[in-house]
Amino acid sequence: MEQELRIGFVSIQDATDVGQWSGIPAHVLSSLRQLPVHLELYSPLNQRKKYLLTPIKLLSKVRKSSISLDHYPLMLNSYASQISAYLEKRPVDVILATSSIPVTAVACAQPIVFWTDAVFHGMFDYYDGAFASMPASAVARGKHQEEASLANCTFAVYSSEWAASNARKLTDPRKVQVIPFGASFSIEQTRSDVEQWARQRRELRPGSCELLFIGVNWERKGGAIAVETARILNESGVPTRLTVVGCEPPQPLPDYVRSLGFISKGSMEGQSLLKTLLREADFFILPTIAEAAGVVFCEASAFGLPALSYATGGVPDYVRTGINGFCLPAGTPASGFAEAIRGVLHDSKGYEALCLSAFSEYQGRLNWETSAQSLVALCRRAIEEKRTGRR
Repeated sequence: MEQELRIGFVSIQDATDVGQWSGIPAHVLSSLRQLPVHLELYSPLNQRKKYLLTPIKLLSKVRKSSISLDHYPLMLNSYASQISAYLEKRPVDVILATSSIPVTAVACAQPIVFWTDAVFHGMFDYYDGAFASMPASAVARGKHQEEASLANCTFAVYSSEWAASNARKLTDPRKVQVIPFGASFSIEQTRSDVEQWARQRRELRPGSCELLFIGVNWERKGGAIAVETARILNESGVPTRLTVVGCEPPQPLPDYVRSLGFISKGSMEGQSLLKTLLREADFFILPTIAEAAGVVFCEASAFGLPALSYATGGVPDYVRTGINGFCLPAGTPASGFAEAIRGVLHDSKGYEALCLSAFSEYQGRLNWETSAQSLVALCRRAIEEKRTGRR
């Protein structure tokens, strides 16, 4: 009989709080708790030492630059000492972290596995905003932290092939694994439910189109492209409405666009409204120009909702053309999105088939339960490889 696996689950933020990092640590933890393993929760980690770095943070604001206090040795060593203290009191077989940061400086006999969505080296020149304003010293610290963590772990697991490919340039490629993220709220529907919803969408709105956009960053998520897509569809004779969730667009919107603002997944009311929107829309559109992973694409697939986006970052792992939507080449104009929608919208059987295929993607790959099982298997493999010294 296989011995019960003891996992030390590490998260800097409170892993029981669905409001932290899009609820990813909370959903990983919840899924692991459904499996026959013993979990020791090493979370949240104390971050009080960051107060000692306050002058550095204030100086960066004055200079209008961005830094990460977590990349400083003071914090990396603090996280390591806390994990070591947990290990002494509650020993485990393997350390599993939801970020590369807290395990960077950990020295222990147990193998270390971390699961995250990006490599720093692939982010600072990819994302705008904070990464774009980092001074050279902050970039150097970020790179050093990432490389040290890769050297210290047994397996580095990423949520997309894009992130994994960046990691393989920095470490032994055999260390690097890919396991996708899942949907960020509970899913109860069946395949027959999705089949019914797909049919109802076309029966209730023959010849028309309901688009759904969910994103907190209007510019980076491609809000303007989504609006332009709706305009083109309307002008081509396809009555279309676009619903915007998550942010307030910076410019006045045409009458075929409604903005619902931010809807919290942390409340039952918010979850219920989001599920209704996903269930009733015809397509999910998110023409993001930079994206590490795609939890929202998992949610769309869970409701049999075909998604449209750009083939950038980690998106191609979550949106597969002809399987659960359309992943268009980066830079494709709004007319390309409109054309993809028109190509399947008026083909009822083809649309229903795409919806069911999207749900199959959710059931087979894009869910936390399947990913948690893969993660546990990898943890067992890490223990074996650490024990035998082979890779």
